[in-house]
Parts: sequence; structure tokens; C-alpha cells
Amino acid sequence: MKKKLIVVVDMVNGFVNIGALHDSYINHIVPGIKNLVEESIAEGNDVISFRDCHSLDDAEFEIYPIHCLNGTEESELVPELKPLGAKMIDIPKNTTNGFNTERFREFYQTHYEEYDEIIVVGCCTDICVADFTTSLAEFHRKNGINTSITVPMNLVETFDGTDHDRKVMSEIGFERMRKAGINLVERYVEQKGKQYVL
Repeated sequence: MKKKLIVVVDMVNGFVNIGALHDSYINHIVPGIKNLVEESIAEGNDVISFRDCHSLDDAEFEIYPIHCLNGTEESELVPELKPLGAKMIDIPKNTTNGFNTERFREFYQTHYEEYDEIIVVGCCTDICVADFTTSLAEFHRKNGINTSITVPMNLVETFDGTDHDRKVMSEIGFERMRKAGINLVERYVEQKGKQYVL
């Protein structure tokens, strides 16, 4: 029997609680993500946690302010998820696209046949979530993999800032994912120990 793979994208302090790119509004998705992770672990599903984790010489700082430096509080999981960290597959990344990390590619290429669905949650909707899911969908198409990719719209969020309107950029991210064949659902629900999508 196949299982699900849960992918938690960048639920770190540097995007939620502190630092140049944080937006505390993103905290509203934390309880739902925590519930999903706890239920998924209890059911024997795998959970990957991507954590933005940079060095000062990373090319990304030519575009974005310095954030989530390796070894700092910003690169750590938010407090609500940190106790679950040991039960998740931790993948630090220094790119917006977790699919491009060597660790993820090695893991997925040897485990993809185990999953019938991949559920992606976290931030930011229009950047890291959209980059990862669209790359994963392209990999599936190229390799004839039929595993569905689901994004619960209530468990992803992006930041508000100058030239980055949260609502507008979220819609851009959702549209990009729709065009890539990602299964967007309003919410992902747990009931009676069994996961299902509404």
C-alpha cells in the first residue's frame, strides 16, 4: 500500500517571526501545518522539511536581502514545528527551489514509487512553493510518474511588502501552479485518522 509524502516548505523563523523577509501574518497557517504533520507522522507517511539556509556569499543575496543565515535562529523551524523536526526529513536549501537540492533529488529518485500523493504546504506561495511544485510536476511528466501533487490553499502563504502585494502574488502563484497541473484544493482535512481532500 502506497503512502503520502508531505513537503513543508520554509516554515522557518526568518520568513515568519524575525528578519528582513519575515511576515508575522504567515503564522496563521502554522496550526494547520502542525496538525497535518502530526497526523501524517502518526499514519506512517514521510514528511520533508525544506529550511532556507544561506551563506553570506550565496547568489540569492544579489536579489533578496540577507536572510536565514546558516546557524542562526532565522534558519530554524518555527517553535510550533521545531519539536517535530527530528521526525521529519530535514533538507536545508540555499535556493528558492527545493527541487534543485541534491539531497531532495537523491531521496525522491529512490523513493517516488512509494507515494500516491504529494502534499505541499508552507511559504512562499508565489516563490518557493510554486518553484518546487512546478519543477516536481515537470519531473513527473518527463518520467511518466502519475503521482498527484496537492497544494491546500489554506496551508500556503506569502509575504506582504513593497512591490509585493500578498493577495496579488498569491493568485499569481496559484495560477502558475494550476497551469502546471498541480491539484489546488481549498483545504486539507483530517478526520477519524484518515486524510482526505475537500
